[in-house]
Amino acid sequence: MKNSSHCLITIGFSPPISSPSTTKVEKVDKDKLVLLDCEEEEEEEEDWLPPPPEVPADLLKLGEDSTIKTLRLQRLELVSTITQHVDDTRKEISNSLNSVVEKAFQVPAEPPSERAKIVISIQDKDDLKLFRVYMDEKFEQLFSKYANKMKIDAQNLVFCFDGDKINPSATPESLGMEDDDIIEVHVKS
Repeated sequence: MKNSSHCLITIGFSPPISSPSTTKVEKVDKDKLVLLDCEEEEEEEEDWLPPPPEVPADLLKLGEDSTIKTLRLQRLELVSTITQHVDDTRKEISNSLNSVVEKAFQVPAEPPSERAKIVISIQDKDDLKLFRVYMDEKFEQLFSKYANKMKIDAQNLVFCFDGDKINPSATPESLGMEDDDIIEVHVKS
């Protein structure tokens, strides 16, 4: 609604003439009276918004939708669970780091057992060569060292111990070798 108000202006000696329903301009004499009478007009504006939806009385009594309430509770539970998992993970990482640091600064009680070594001689037709090897080291490495030292391809050599050919994957321990045992080497023709 719009309220507009108009003024009543009177010039001269006559009492004002007012008409509440209309606006008038009167002239009685040139210098005596000019009357402007304006009234309050009420204009009603058109309401273009639809009315708000009606809420059933039983929903007004509930106060809050049960679905929303359930979702809020689930959200709180989820946040609590995530917070607990984050705290647990931090504790695990902290404990893990502490144990790693403790192990790093821990002095070993026993020195690591040294691997047993023996000296083996390799006899070819001209010379005797000495090699120090671990008891658990495969002969493949020894054969390769010998071939490099003699500048011969290892595929062209045959190694024997006590008359039996030695498998490159065997070890001195598996053959029961001792210090100063002799391996014979032959060149394939």
